[in-house]
Amino acid sequence: MQKNTMGYGFPLVIGVVIAAVAITQHNYGGAVFAAAVGAAVSLFLYIKSTRKRRR
Repeated sequence: MQKNTMGYGFPLVIGVVIAAVAITQHNYGGAVFAAAVGAAVSLFLYIKSTRKRRR
């Protein structure tokens, strides 16, 4: 049974949406932070799931 792999990108999408809102409010530091945290969480979930699949 294969799991849905779309879960990896979801935190990144949320981070990009938050970053877009932050940019519209001229909060560039918050935009970078949101995008970076979203990318980090997505990467963490991807690595965690690939380690599970190898076992």
